[in-house]
Amino acid sequence: MSFLSPFFLFALIAVGLPLVIHLLNLRKPQRIQFSNLSFFKELQRTTIRKIRIKRLILLLLRLLAVACLAIVLARPFLPPVFSFSGSSNQPALNAILIDNSISMARVGSKGPLLNQAKEIAKTITETSKDEDRFIVQVSNNQGLPLSMVSKGQANRRLDEIDITAGGGYLTQRISGLIAALQDAPYENRRLFLITDGNTSETGFFSGLEENDIPISVSVIKVESASIQNTYVTDVSSKTSMVASGSPFLLSVEVSNSGNVLATNQFLTLEVDNETIGQYPIQLGPGETRSFDFELIPEAPGSLNGKLLVEGDDFPLDNEHFFTIEVPDTRNVLWVNGADENIGTISYTGAILGAPDNANTQLSYTEIEPQLLSEISIFEYDAVILDGLQEIPEYAFDELSNFVQDGRSLLFFPSQSGDLGNYNRFLEVFNAGTFAGVVGDYASFERVAEGSSVLEDHPVFSGLFERSEDEELSFTVPDIYYYFKLQSSSINTGINLIELNNGDALVKEKSFGQGKLIISSIGNDPGWSNFPVKALYAPFYYRTVLYAASGQQGGFAKHTLGTPFVWTGKLDPLETEIIAGGSSIKLNNQNLGGSIRVEYNAADWLPGWVELRDNQSSYSIAVNLAPGESDFNSDIIIEEESAKYNEVNLVDVSGLGNNEIPEAIKSSGFGKEVWYWFMLAGLLFLIAESLVSVFFKAETIN
Repeated sequence: MSFLSPFFLFALIAVGLPLVIHLLNLRKPQRIQFSNLSFFKELQRTTIRKIRIKRLILLLLRLLAVACLAIVLARPFLPPVFSFSGSSNQPALNAILIDNSISMARVGSKGPLLNQAKEIAKTITETSKDEDRFIVQVSNNQGLPLSMVSKGQANRRLDEIDITAGGGYLTQRISGLIAALQDAPYENRRLFLITDGNTSETGFFSGLEENDIPISVSVIKVESASIQNTYVTDVSSKTSMVASGSPFLLSVEVSNSGNVLATNQFLTLEVDNETIGQYPIQLGPGETRSFDFELIPEAPGSLNGKLLVEGDDFPLDNEHFFTIEVPDTRNVLWVNGADENIGTISYTGAILGAPDNANTQLSYTEIEPQLLSEISIFEYDAVILDGLQEIPEYAFDELSNFVQDGRSLLFFPSQSGDLGNYNRFLEVFNAGTFAGVVGDYASFERVAEGSSVLEDHPVFSGLFERSEDEELSFTVPDIYYYFKLQSSSINTGINLIELNNGDALVKEKSFGQGKLIISSIGNDPGWSNFPVKALYAPFYYRTVLYAASGQQGGFAKHTLGTPFVWTGKLDPLETEIIAGGSSIKLNNQNLGGSIRVEYNAADWLPGWVELRDNQSSYSIAVNLAPGESDFNSDIIIEEESAKYNEVNLVDVSGLGNNEIPEAIKSSGFGKEVWYWFMLAGLLFLIAESLVSVFFKAETIN
C-alpha cells in the first residue's frame, strides 16, 4: 500500500495523545484517612480488574480511531499488483479517451477545458514507462484508429485533437477501447476518460460487465466552467397537413442552461437565406420557452431553414437546422361501391377530381370493391371505403396493418350496408359499433342537424375567417338518415362534426401510428343536404388531404450521435448521399417500391445532407443532440462511475498542478482505499462509545 500524501503520516503522532492522557490518569493514589472503611470492603477484586480491562479497551479503540483518521489524510491506495492481477513492473497498455465535445470549448480558470484535458493526458504519458504503449481516442465525430503507439506518437495525436460539433459516441468509443484492451497481450490494462462530465448518455461503462480480464478505469474530471448558453432544444409543429400554399406553424423550444438571466438575445428564423421572423429572448436560469413562426411553403419539395440564437456567450450551438418535406402529391385509393347501389351517385369523384386543372396535391386511383384483393394498398397514403354494402373480411387484417403503419382509412357507409359486417370491421380498430339507423333514406325529412365542429383540428385550420371575439357560425346541414355510432369505452376518439343530439357525424379514431375516420352518412343526396352546403367541399377535400398526410411530409431530420436510417422512394442503384460536399454510395436495401438507407453518420456535422438519385432529391436537417448543449448534466458521469468497482472518479478541478500527477497515479495505477480507513475509524469510535455506556465494571454484590 502506498500513499498519495505521505506528509500527513506525521499526523500519526496524534496517536500518542490518548496514551499520554491515560498515563496521566495513572498517577500514584494519595493516602486519605477515613473513620470507617466498612463500606469499601464490599468492593471485590474482580471489580477492580474489570475496571482496568475497560480502560485498556477504551485506550486501544481510541488509538486505532486516531490512527485511521491520520491514514485517511495521507490518502492510501493499492498499486495494481494488489488491486488487479497484473504486475506493476510489467509494461502497460494505456487507453486515453479525450472528450472533444463542444462543452470542452468552455474556458475555466486554468484555460480552455480541452487544453486542460490534453495536459492531463500528457501527464499520463510522461509518467509512464518507456515500454508502455497507448491508444488515443476521442468521444465525438469520427474516431481515431485503435492502434497502439509509443509515448511520442501518442503526444502527437493528442496535439491534433480539436473541438468538434459532431455527434457524441461516448458509449461506443468506451466499448471499443475495452474490447481493444481485452484483446491486447498486456498484463496491465488501463483506461482513462478525461472529460468535463457533460453528457446525456448513460450506461457507457456497461462493457465492463462482460469483461473477464481486469481493466483499471479512471474518469478524470477537469474543472467546471460556468457560462450562459441559450440553445434550441426542439422544433415541432401543430400542423398535421403539410402542403404548398397552406400555412405551416413552426414551434421552436428554446432553453437557457446557464445560471444567469439570458437577456438582450434574439431568435431569428431564416428560410432559404431570407429572414422570416425574429423574437427577443429573455429567459431565467434553467427556463424553457416556446416561440411560434408561421410559414407558407410555396412549392413541393424540401424547404430548408435554420434558427439563429444571437447574443449569448456560447456560439458553437447557436444554429439549429430544419427541413420541412412538402409532398408533391399524395396517393389515395378510392374503393367505390356506388355501382353496387342502383340509382345512387357518390360525390367523392367530384371532390377528388375538382383540382385536376390546378396544382393538385392529391392523386387518386378508383377501383371496384372486388378488385381490392388484387392491389397493394401499401403503395397509397390513404384508402377511402365509399359506399360498400359489405367490406371483404379477407381485407380486415391488411387494412388494420395499413393503418397501424401510419396511414389512414376513411369509411363512408352504404344505405343498404350490412351492419353486422360494419361492426365486425370497426371492432378490429376498437372504434365502437353502429347501434342502428336513424331516419329514412331519401325521405328528405330532417331527423338531426349539424351542430358544432372541432375548430382547432387541422382539417378546419385557417378555414374560417373571424375575429377572436366573434362566435363561429356556418350553414348547418340537415340529416335525413344516418347510422348511429356508439363509441367504445376505451379511446373513444374525437368528433370532427357533431349533431345537435350529441351523435357523431364524422369521427376520428387513432389506431397504431395512423387514423380511422368514420362518417355516419354516405356521400349521396339521400342521406343529407350536406353536399350542397358551403362547408362540404373544403371539409371533404381537406379531410382526405389530412388523412393522406400521415405517411408523407413533415420534418426530415437526423440527430448526430445515432445511425442514420431513411426509407423512401429512390432508385436503389443510383441513390447517393451528399454530405459536406462529398458523395457517399451505399448498398441500399430494396423494399419493393421503396428503399432503406442506413449509414453510421459519424463524420457528419450540423447542417443539411442530401439523398438523391437521377430523378428525385430529398434534404435532411442534421443537428446535435440537445444534451450536448446542456452544461448542467455532469452528475450523470458521477452516477455511472459509482456503479462499478473498477472505475475511479478523480476530480482534479480543485488540485494544483503539482497535485494532479499524484492524483492520476492513484487512479490509473492503483485504487484509493482511504474510505476503508474512514469507515474503520468511525466504527472504532462507535465501539468506544458502546463500551463506555454498556461495559458496567463497577458492580457491587
